[in-house]
Amino acid sequence: MEMDHTQNLWHLPRGGLLISTSSGPVQFGVPPETIKDSMTIDIGVPATFILPPLLFSMDQGISFSELEFPIYYNFFFCKRKIRVVCTQNQKKRVLVLLNEALFGPKNLDYAGEFIHGQDTPGYPDLRAEMLNFRTLPVEGVVRPLQMEDVVEFYPFDSQGQVLLDNLEIHVDGAFSYSVFDQGKKIAQFDPHGALGPVSKVNFDTVRVFYPPLFGITTLGSGHGFDPGAMTSGLIIWVNRRGIMVDPPIHSAIDLIRLGVNPKVLDSIILTHCHADHDAGTLQKIMLEGKITLYTTQTVFNSFIRKSEALTDIPANLIEQAIRFVPLTMGAPININGGMFEFNYSLHSIPTISLQVEFAGKTMVYSSDTHNDPAYVNKLHERGVVDKNRQQFLNGFPWDRDLIFHEAGIPPLHTPMAFLVSLPEAVRQRMYLVHVAREMIPENCGLKIAPTGLSATVELAVPPREFGPAIEILGTYLDLPLFNDLAPEKTLEFLCIARPKIFEPGTTIFHKGDSGDFFYLVMSGQVEIVDQGTCLTTCGRSDFFGEKCLFLDGPRTATAIAKSEARLICIPRTEMQAFIRNTPIEKNLFHLSIVQDKVLRDLLAPTPIFRYLTPSQETQFFQMLEPMAALDEETLLIRRGEKPDACYFIYKGQVWVEQNSKRVATLEQGKFFGTSMILDHHPAMATYTVAPDTRLYRITQEDLAVFVENNPGVFLKLYYHDY
Repeated sequence: MEMDHTQNLWHLPRGGLLISTSSGPVQFGVPPETIKDSMTIDIGVPATFILPPLLFSMDQGISFSELEFPIYYNFFFCKRKIRVVCTQNQKKRVLVLLNEALFGPKNLDYAGEFIHGQDTPGYPDLRAEMLNFRTLPVEGVVRPLQMEDVVEFYPFDSQGQVLLDNLEIHVDGAFSYSVFDQGKKIAQFDPHGALGPVSKVNFDTVRVFYPPLFGITTLGSGHGFDPGAMTSGLIIWVNRRGIMVDPPIHSAIDLIRLGVNPKVLDSIILTHCHADHDAGTLQKIMLEGKITLYTTQTVFNSFIRKSEALTDIPANLIEQAIRFVPLTMGAPININGGMFEFNYSLHSIPTISLQVEFAGKTMVYSSDTHNDPAYVNKLHERGVVDKNRQQFLNGFPWDRDLIFHEAGIPPLHTPMAFLVSLPEAVRQRMYLVHVAREMIPENCGLKIAPTGLSATVELAVPPREFGPAIEILGTYLDLPLFNDLAPEKTLEFLCIARPKIFEPGTTIFHKGDSGDFFYLVMSGQVEIVDQGTCLTTCGRSDFFGEKCLFLDGPRTATAIAKSEARLICIPRTEMQAFIRNTPIEKNLFHLSIVQDKVLRDLLAPTPIFRYLTPSQETQFFQMLEPMAALDEETLLIRRGEKPDACYFIYKGQVWVEQNSKRVATLEQGKFFGTSMILDHHPAMATYTVAPDTRLYRITQEDLAVFVENNPGVFLKLYYHDY
């Protein structure tokens, strides 16, 4: 942890600032899991929090207002409520977040989520179960927990000031914050950089992870208060494709750094909406591709309400960014070839557990629950669960080949004593998650789930009959380039695809060679190099060598296998025949002419696009239409007009005017006009192109296709200034 010795400020490793005051530590900005940082330092865990202007970072895909676990820690361990300094608007939004997480959905209508309605085995009274966990002794009286028991809000007044004990907290119009303690200024800071920058994702890696046919990678096994461990999350691999289960924050980005292409992790199962389970889901949506989200309608609605309040993006736009598959309890569903079954577990908010069967092998994940028959029986006696629900909860499938079970802190979680009492044969097949290592008794036969790709637990299943074809088709279907082709073209592609493995360091072709093949990457990394400079790095479902399809000249760059690379090689003449008279022909021809190193270098620092993957960059280049250089001042968009394109400035300037007054000057590398064409709104300003300016144009239709394939980029574009 870094300390700013010029002021009383500590920079927390996971983000945010701590300020030491006579009223105790005060934290500015609350990224996920920063409670784990403050638990380990002498200054102590703060009970006072200042929210920054933005509750959510669009660039990083993370919350700056994750108050849920600070509330739990302060209420349950410190016996006090937290205090939140914020604006009135932020208070309204944060209350939505906290109500969903602490108390669950206000309105429940879930009978349609069960295959046989209320007659389905395990059908719960979710309202009664949530109220059971919410009823706690508060100030000596047993009653339902209320929001005012755990948090107090202190909104800024009209002068941007809050008085709190001995403290005065100020914010000015430029979002510069000052903290005065007993009349003396002790800290001043602004939110830019104060919350900790996240380094650019590194797509250039020599690591390659080859997924198993059936297996489980534990991303994190810790709970929300375990400083040394990532919170619980899994990847279930089926047919060499991964389904993330409650991805922990930053895990999707870490997996890219470790050589797992996001295209093989295009599905998420969201079990419930506690911060240690849903924080990474929104971050994953901000990355490459459109995510398929599996959960119940109840959990999904809660997630959307939280996401809307957090990002301030309308719910309907967030929903458009997700391919939502509603789950039916008691009805098996096929995901990547595995048969999944889901049910509601026993928890403080609606939460689902899951089972998977593939090629005769099985696994079960308990999710967060209180899985103890003695406790369930007491709930039945009190009328919280009926006989049907009691029998279902007590019939947990302990016979599965692999058991991933939580072992958190009661009463919300399963007591360790019960898990220790299970038969040895069950304990041998069980991996514990949502647990700190010190919570596991010695010599009890229980083990914490090992984390990381290298510790992936595989279940031995026989090779699939059509395994190689499935891998080729997976690469083909992951590539947006082929999205609009007729189904019959899929068989044609299988016939021309020639898989080949290249060892690390192998030159696939040299600059100057004849262009005989077009290439797609099934796994691994390939560098495209010219004169010692890496132009781009291609990963899963990226392609290269497209210039050979249209030009008879030699290769213009060298391709080198950075890691072991499994490629699909297609002879030039066969690929030409495959794309002839299809939209792909035009797209690849345009790409072979437009993209160059200068454009890539211009794109790199642009805030919206600095996190693009190579695949997304390639899609972006396919849309760019170069405009003739404008050598005189030119009116481009008039205020009140509805433009049909947006623009990227290759060189020069564009002036933005309102009421005949220049309000901004946009320069090289800037992107403008997106909000107008995405929302079909008239221009709120006039845009004039300065002399000697060169622009690239992107049509409304092309941008719509791009954001449909990359909804995370769309969400980042939503609040872009121009």
